[in-house]
Amino acid sequence: MLNLIVSWSLLLIPRYSAAADLRIVQFRNPNTEYPHDAIFSVIHQWFGVHEHQFYLTRRSRSRDLPKRTSIYWTWLPWDSDPDAITRGNELFTSFAPEHPDHAIISTTRVGFPSLAMETQSLVDDFSLLSNGSLRTESHYGFISRVDGVAGTTKPGIWPHAPYILFPYKPIWIGFAINTVFYTTLVSMLIWTVRQIKHARRMRRGRCPHCDYELHHDFRDGCPECGWRRVQAKAEQ
Repeated sequence: MLNLIVSWSLLLIPRYSAAADLRIVQFRNPNTEYPHDAIFSVIHQWFGVHEHQFYLTRRSRSRDLPKRTSIYWTWLPWDSDPDAITRGNELFTSFAPEHPDHAIISTTRVGFPSLAMETQSLVDDFSLLSNGSLRTESHYGFISRVDGVAGTTKPGIWPHAPYILFPYKPIWIGFAINTVFYTTLVSMLIWTVRQIKHARRMRRGRCPHCDYELHHDFRDGCPECGWRRVQAKAEQ
């Protein structure tokens, strides 16, 4: 549960912060067996959030953005995604957008210290719905309303992460790493709090386990809960 809470909470960062890194690469493979032989691949990164976008055309308003100085740390032992041509075609086949040339499809992964949850999302900024929002779709998660005006005034490359809610497809290796990490962290926290509590009770002359009044006489242990009683008898 803590793993999910942390992962979902990390998605608040893209709502208030620009991506720390942005890389745009076009992949072309004329020998591919897929219908789309050229895929643009874009990477956005924040602390604990990694978004990989795919689209077919670099629209006229698209532009390169400078790399921003920031701190982000999130990782996987290895990247399970295939190459951009394969992955992009799989996503376009899965979503089957009405206007492929105007659709941006993203895979957004979240988690700390390792990426643990994933969702896929589509925004078609050529399909304006009657309520003024753009057509959106998501797999393994939810995407909030994307205002049509916001979509048409942004550059052609803009992240979906600020609109993503509750991704629920687990990345099992990352989920396992985070579970071990948080279990260890919580166990250490509980142990530290317990040691502090025991030390405070002993400073007051009380039993560190049950808080029974011992008047600072710890030699014979605690007659109430039995703390150190067996050890005290053995020493006698």
